[in-house]
Amino acid sequence: MTLPRSASAGEGHSTTAGSAAPSQGPGQQDGGSGKGTGGAHDGVTEIQAPQGGQQTGRGPLTKAEVDRAKSMALGRDGLRSAQDVDGGRGPEYLDTDLADPAGTDSAGDPGDGAAPPGEDRRVEVLFYDYGHDRLVKKTVNLTTGTVEHTDTATGMQPPPSADETAEAAALLIKDPLGAGLRTDFAAATRGTALASPGQLRLRGISFNTAEQSAPAALGKCGRHRCVRLFTQVKDGPWIDTTRFVVDLSDRTVGRIH
Repeated sequence: MTLPRSASAGEGHSTTAGSAAPSQGPGQQDGGSGKGTGGAHDGVTEIQAPQGGQQTGRGPLTKAEVDRAKSMALGRDGLRSAQDVDGGRGPEYLDTDLADPAGTDSAGDPGDGAAPPGEDRRVEVLFYDYGHDRLVKKTVNLTTGTVEHTDTATGMQPPPSADETAEAAALLIKDPLGAGLRTDFAAATRGTALASPGQLRLRGISFNTAEQSAPAALGKCGRHRCVRLFTQVKDGPWIDTTRFVVDLSDRTVGRIH
């Protein structure tokens, strides 16, 4: 499966956990590719699609197009048995992006049959199915109103959605391994207890042991959906938590080192 360009994994960062850091952090964008058009979870900022109706050519997807593509992709019977990050019915939405135009190869280079102007508006919609631990990609033709392809794959882990990032933070906060995070939060807020992800600004990145070294206890990451977190006290310091990995598939927390 070829992932949409905006869903490719970002650069990882390796720091230690358990101590408050200065209020500077990795990048300016928080959250994963997320629920995209549905509004961000508290503390997780997402890039919003522009307003407007259907575009033409290679113009950016609008919110209306993203919403329509998601609706079309979810309308097929094949996703009814899927589960989201909370175990609810239906898959976890990750991202939507324009499909490569006809006549290009997998790297996006024009081929011999370059697409003519006015080609169909085709997009790729990504979901994660926690019921089967697999990535699902639906290729949707917005011009004809059809779902052209459904592809599934295991072992591929694009960046987490806002809901996945928030759920990973909730699991870490409650876990014994989250004691350092809770302690540092209380110290940074003059005694306020950390009880929910909404008290933090969050950024999540996926973790795959096929690409990153990890102890045996985290050996399922890649086949399972695993997330590392960057956490910041709102209007306060960053707290290093990236030594911890949250396995969202079995809802456990592990430590890299």
